[in-house]
Amino acid sequence: IAVLTLLVGALYAGPEQLVHRPLPPGQETIVAVIEYLFPVWPFLFAFAGAVLCCAAYCRRGLAVTHGLVVAAWGFYGLCLILAPIRSVPPSPILVGVIAMGIAAINFTAARLWSALGVK
Repeated sequence: IAVLTLLVGALYAGPEQLVHRPLPPGQETIVAVIEYLFPVWPFLFAFAGAVLCCAAYCRRGLAVTHGLVVAAWGFYGLCLILAPIRSVPPSPILVGVIAMGIAAINFTAARLWSALGVK
């Protein structure tokens, strides 16, 4: 999960054609609008992935760190799911559902680490 999060951050830091598809004027997704204001996605995913890697390596703070990753993926997924509201015709929400699924997996991992007594 940490490596996937780091990979998404790296893709957003790379060439724009790897993460964006051309849309008609006025049909920008919420993710693109947020990124236009500040390139938050590379920083958010790189930070969340790096912190999760460190926590997994040290075996400390895993539940809290997974909470951070849940927030990052949840925010991203919510933006992707809400984006079709602005598009005509509505665009697919598959990637948003995948992002929310990754957030749910991280939430479950945090609960599992807590149940195993790893703080």
